[in-house]
Amino acid sequence: MYASRTPDQTELHSIIRKNYRQVFYDKESHGVHLPFHLEREFKKYLKCGIHSEGMARFQCSCCGKDKFVAFSCKGRTICPSCSGWRTADTAKHLLDEVIPVAPVRQWVLSMPYTHRFLLATRPEYLRSALAIFHRSINRHYLKKAKLLKIFNPKVGAITVVQRFGGGLNLNVHFHSLYLDGVFYENGQGLEVFHEFIPTHEEIVKIVSQLKKRLTKLLNKIENINIDDFSINQVHAHSVQNRDEKNQLPIPIGKNCDSPYQEFKGMRCCYDDGFSLHANVKILAHERDGLERLCRYVLRGPLAKERISYINGKVQLKLKTPYSNGTTHLQFTPDQFIKRIIALIPPPRQNLIRYTGVFGARHTKRSVITSMAKPKKTKIKIKKKTYRTPWADLLKHVFKHEVSYCDHCGGKVKLIATISSVCLPKNFDPFGNGRL
Repeated sequence: MYASRTPDQTELHSIIRKNYRQVFYDKESHGVHLPFHLEREFKKYLKCGIHSEGMARFQCSCCGKDKFVAFSCKGRTICPSCSGWRTADTAKHLLDEVIPVAPVRQWVLSMPYTHRFLLATRPEYLRSALAIFHRSINRHYLKKAKLLKIFNPKVGAITVVQRFGGGLNLNVHFHSLYLDGVFYENGQGLEVFHEFIPTHEEIVKIVSQLKKRLTKLLNKIENINIDDFSINQVHAHSVQNRDEKNQLPIPIGKNCDSPYQEFKGMRCCYDDGFSLHANVKILAHERDGLERLCRYVLRGPLAKERISYINGKVQLKLKTPYSNGTTHLQFTPDQFIKRIIALIPPPRQNLIRYTGVFGARHTKRSVITSMAKPKKTKIKIKKKTYRTPWADLLKHVFKHEVSYCDHCGGKVKLIATISSVCLPKNFDPFGNGRL
């Protein structure tokens, strides 16, 4: 049976509801004017999933039972539910409409603190650094194709700009899903794929090139100032994983000071803060594994299951414990809210970038993306939807059909959308209540 979520009963909702206004008030009282979109993101989240803030009414055509679905905020950072919806929907779109049946390799690039700060605060630096990253990887595949005398090779990648680290610190880095090879046109005029597998030595060489080019780009940047009264202060503290008093979050479960361990691994390299990892590969027939990888790179920063509120302190459970035994990080509510503020991206900033053959203006894009699914009998579609319908997405992710009545199995249909309503105390969103 479909169960409506209750976000107002979660600890994350309680922490934000009780503390976010005080954080914004303190900043304003000290002369720090935060951008308008930050507070708007918090206000939207507090209304998300609340029936009194608006909902859609569905009714069964057989038994007349009602089903009420609350509106969502469609946020990109704070709301775990909307982030999960966006993740599942985008991953399904990439598999069904974009990525062809071919091997895919994940390239992950992380940079030192100074670069992370500029990536978070200067969009022009983000564009330039991402272009350097793409050119370096593209050149690797094109050079290999040239050695085999492949004419007019084409590479393609989908890059997700992630803004968060495991401890909710601001860590802007790139996750790129590259076709592990090139497409080229054979003698019959068909686009075929040729696979290239990078070696560990080639990864080390690419990191050296990236370090040289990104350092040169950094030297061109002038006036790196984090002392001004703006959002840059919040970003700078979060990048260093510290608060305004230069204090680290309190570790819980720490049992030792872990010794320095050299960065090791196949197709992985670390050079003076520049880290490149390219050892994750999905074979052409592993489409389920590719969908899981897409969801991983597209995931949101917050998971309500990992956040707890104990004795006035916020505890964040780490996805992977640190080598020193730390399993949780403890924040004050004020520190936790500021961490979230630093992770919210600027409005209208696209965090998914398409390059190469996946680019919107590439002449062969439609040909390559048509290979995403095996050819089937064509079904006429009246109108192409930009997003997967809500019921179809729940069926795809949870294998549960919500477009049918839970009582009699009849088809439910939308009969009204309600933007604002005063609900009775005993309102039942599963069909027993009536408006």
